[in-house]
Amino acid sequence: MEALNEELERAGAWVFGAGLEPASSATVIRASGSVSMTDGPYAETKEQMGGFWIIDVPDLDTALDWAGKAGAACEQPVELRPMQRA
Repeated sequence: MEALNEELERAGAWVFGAGLEPASSATVIRASGSVSMTDGPYAETKEQMGGFWIIDVPDLDTALDWAGKAGAACEQPVELRPMQRA
């Protein structure tokens, strides 16, 4: 992971990245009229987000290339999503 992060930085694609604590440490906040809070992860699933990268690249093909490298580095599935632009 460190080598991938350094490669992203050298390529000028790195914006931000961080690992997350386990899903069991989550608190879920729901706001629908009133706010409610519950302990534990929101999703009942085997796969949960363990960290993320925000990268700035010129096109989808470049993003897919980095996502492949990220999946190999963390040995986990990687979900690729574009950010909404204002």
